[in-house]
Amino acid sequence: MGKRNRTALLPNNLPQLQNLIKRDPISYKRDFLQQYRHYESHSFPQQIISLLSENYQILHPNLRKTMVQTLVLLRNKDIIPSVTDKQLRELLYSYIVTDIKNQNAKHKNNKLNKTLQSFMYTILQGQQQQQQNNVKIGGGRINSEMSENSIAAKKSLDVCIELYRKGIWNDAKTTNVIAEACFHQVTKIRVTAIQFFLGSNQDQDDDSSEEEKQLPNVKKLQHINQINKTKKSRKRKLEKALVSIRKKELQKHKAENFNFSALHLLNDPQGFSEKLFSTLTNSQFNDRFEIKILSLNLISRIIGIHKLVLLNFYSYLQRYLQPHQRDVTLVLVILAQACHELVPPDVLEPVIRVVANNFVSDHCASEVMTAGLNAIREICTRQPLAMDATLLQDLTEYGKDKNKGVMMAARSLIGLFREINPELLKRKDRGKIASMNLKDFKPLQYGEVRAMERIEGIELLEEYKKQSSLGDDEHKDEWAEWEIASDDSSGEEGWIDVPSDDDQDIVVSDSSDEEIDKNNVDVNEKNVNEEKVSTLATTQLLTPADFAKLNELKLEHKTEQIVDGGKRKRSSTQQNEPSDIIDVNTITGPRKKAKQDYEERIESIKAGREGREKYGSSKGKKVEGASTTNKEKARNKAFMMVIHKKNVLHKKKMSLREKQV
Repeated sequence: MGKRNRTALLPNNLPQLQNLIKRDPISYKRDFLQQYRHYESHSFPQQIISLLSENYQILHPNLRKTMVQTLVLLRNKDIIPSVTDKQLRELLYSYIVTDIKNQNAKHKNNKLNKTLQSFMYTILQGQQQQQQNNVKIGGGRINSEMSENSIAAKKSLDVCIELYRKGIWNDAKTTNVIAEACFHQVTKIRVTAIQFFLGSNQDQDDDSSEEEKQLPNVKKLQHINQINKTKKSRKRKLEKALVSIRKKELQKHKAENFNFSALHLLNDPQGFSEKLFSTLTNSQFNDRFEIKILSLNLISRIIGIHKLVLLNFYSYLQRYLQPHQRDVTLVLVILAQACHELVPPDVLEPVIRVVANNFVSDHCASEVMTAGLNAIREICTRQPLAMDATLLQDLTEYGKDKNKGVMMAARSLIGLFREINPELLKRKDRGKIASMNLKDFKPLQYGEVRAMERIEGIELLEEYKKQSSLGDDEHKDEWAEWEIASDDSSGEEGWIDVPSDDDQDIVVSDSSDEEIDKNNVDVNEKNVNEEKVSTLATTQLLTPADFAKLNELKLEHKTEQIVDGGKRKRSSTQQNEPSDIIDVNTITGPRKKAKQDYEERIESIKAGREGREKYGSSKGKKVEGASTTNKEKARNKAFMMVIHKKNVLHKKKMSLREKQV
């Protein structure tokens, strides 16, 4: 019995086994081989890792998949440490993304997707809970360095982002899993999630051909230009109008690169923005200024899109509203994006006052003043009630400034308030149209919104459809008055009376009263036509092709206004709604090009000469295929051939005095 118990303990008692092998090697040979195989098993995972690292491209997919599953099983049982090979991690990452993509190629595998999404969320949440427990036990600041679990959480986040961009996991669950990563303790994971919502690292694979599909019909506009008076000035106006519209349309398409769909899929935007804003004031998250700017930009974008109310956000931004602040133009963009019509005017009034005092004053540079005026304009575009008459009239005085950027910014502010509230402007700044409509004008109150009564530019589409239907109706009108010949024949058929033009009664009037009445009727008809509202949207169903044609007609209408009117006239087809995204160039305004130094001028001259050799001078250049001149031939001749020449003999006979002269 004692011997049996001793044998059972041999696998765990290696010194005892060693002693027994010395006494009786043959009897314990099998036990020794078993222990040796256990020893060799520890090098087995390393052999698989080296085989995958060196030969992963030539291995069969099924074999490679089985080997990876083996490593995962060994890692789950904590037999091997985590993967430290970066190339192998990239291989696993690409394989996971490709495998999930193939599983959802024909149809979406919802069961698999839900399981994997829950697993990714567990990895992110589990690592975050571990970090929080370490903080509670040890205290102090959160350690933001990448550990083994953090690397796994980062890769799982990358998988979610990549599958969202490929359109496989573009649902609300994936979006909210990525949103939870915005509060991660590891800085790298938090920045990756924030950049996903901002869209700054999104691939821009849109072709330029797709952008040019929505541009105006250039051939049609050129044809109109040829029919009308042919002038160089008109042609220049046409080209300038097309260039400006192309730039505007390209800017609109660039703005669409942001992840608006992901921001709209958030379950609780108000709670998300409040929680993210609390991390900025939390002492545990002592982040760099670049990361704070990313968080502020995301918060402002969510506030603007979802029309949220976060009152402490505006007072927090006031500390960064200084001209010497780093990335101050981006701070002004963040401030303007976070404004909308539901923000109380009392909250924005001190913010506008701070911007006006710090940026718009005589001791500031012209670029600073331009940025301040443009920022105030963007804020007032979204919330006009935040501006008072005294401050506005002070700012409009810069409309006559010598600097072009300051002047344009001030005049754009005047043009804005001519539309939204001309009562705040001085009488000289209101303009003719605003002054005439001032009696019937009623400014919007807090929370009030003007509802659209019709589709913008629908009258252009109705006119286009009428013109296109005329060609089809012309052939019908030609046969409208013709009668079908009957088969009945009778001898009593008589003549057909045809009305003659001479039989018409002519009425001559002795007074001019009828002309006056006729003129009044024409005027009334014009007024009726002007007040006539399009009924196309209420009588027909508009298809996607109709809306595409409507956008094209609106662009052509803008071009015709610019070409014909000289100055741009605002009409009902122009959009007045502010954009959710503000570009930094909107705040900075137009900048004067800096004067080039000597080296820059030389480089620009050399760059302009590239590819223009055929237009240059041929002086001193040898033309291909041409022979040399007689002087060059004489210079290259051997000396013995020219030794008897008169010039050579004369040089020999010259005296020293003649040679010096």
